[in-house]
Amino acid sequence: MNPLIIKKIIKYQPERTEQIEDSIAVEKRVRIFVNDEEVVSLSASPLHIKELITGFLMTEGILKGDWCPEKISLEDNGKEINAKVMLEGFVSLEGKTITSGCMSSVNFIKDLKTKINDKISVDAKTLFNLFKEFQLKSTLYRTTGCIHAAALADREKIFFIAEDVGRHNAVDKVIGWALLNKINFHDKIMLVSGRISSEIALKTAKWKIPIIVSRGAPTSLALEIGDNTGLTIVGFLRGNRFNIYCHGERIYDEKGTIDKNSNEF
Repeated sequence: MNPLIIKKIIKYQPERTEQIEDSIAVEKRVRIFVNDEEVVSLSASPLHIKELITGFLMTEGILKGDWCPEKISLEDNGKEINAKVMLEGFVSLEGKTITSGCMSSVNFIKDLKTKINDKISVDAKTLFNLFKEFQLKSTLYRTTGCIHAAALADREKIFFIAEDVGRHNAVDKVIGWALLNKINFHDKIMLVSGRISSEIALKTAKWKIPIIVSRGAPTSLALEIGDNTGLTIVGFLRGNRFNIYCHGERIYDEKGTIDKNSNEF
């Protein structure tokens, strides 16, 4: 499944106009069928689809009963991808809402009661190093300029990076990869390329990932989720600076723990 196509475009500059070849991100419809009945469809980049579906379905909790993520079957007919899931149980769409995401992702989480008690502490330099590596490895973004990325890391390394046209999809792919590979979320860090919306904060908090970091900003509802669940939210990580929005007790530097009530480091 190629995530890119090459298209001839016209590049305009005041001094000259030329025809060039450009890399364009592929966006496909992913239709999810449960027991041969279509449940939901997503718009996504055609990479790590099994991880996307696993992360999405297990995070949203809409499948009530037994199913096996490893047995998801995929069929790409050229125009769209059909994913089939066999479930011994039923589908619950209670509380369905449409998120604010540009890809109209679906969110079914109604009332998150999670409390993150993870005692991880991370050096500020570690965050800078991890995010630098994250940006260097986000190759589709650098190629197309319209792709979002997410990654799961610990204090030593990045485990997995996913890229997608949808911010929520990239996060779901990362979560799905971890679940399929039985990676524990304890002491882990979620890295994301775009703004931290309430939906992304919810997905991160649901799996008790203690820290989320972005080069963008969080929304007010994301901060409310962070405050209530114990999620450390770090935004505007650029160059040698970042903002801590909540639960800064997990972040420290050579001077010690950064005050959790401080907004900027």
